[in-house]
Amino acid sequence: MFLKKLFSVMIVFGAMALSGVAEAQAASAVVTRTTQLRSGPSHNYRVVGTVHSRERVRVNRCDRSLRWCHVQPRRGRTGWINSRFLDRVGGGHHRPGRGTVCFFGARGHVCVR
Repeated sequence: MFLKKLFSVMIVFGAMALSGVAEAQAASAVVTRTTQLRSGPSHNYRVVGTVHSRERVRVNRCDRSLRWCHVQPRRGRTGWINSRFLDRVGGGHHRPGRGTVCFFGARGHVCVR
């Protein structure tokens, strides 16, 4: 029974690793320009909504390129936006580590908690 459970967990983590998406804990960020929310991490995916300038979002994860991030606005559905339209909330710089999500944002490489 234990081995079955362990094997199942290993399959889930293996699938996440192969999917090309870096998982991390959600972090707060602000949208710098009104942009489209997409169903996947590129302009080829359909538009599922809009995220407005100065809106705070939770960044759940970013793809391996750190150019597209899966976000959760306070209202509406979740989706992907180009990370160049994201910036950290408030001041300060967070180093990569537990509880941070890093991406290429509005001002270069950004890490948020």
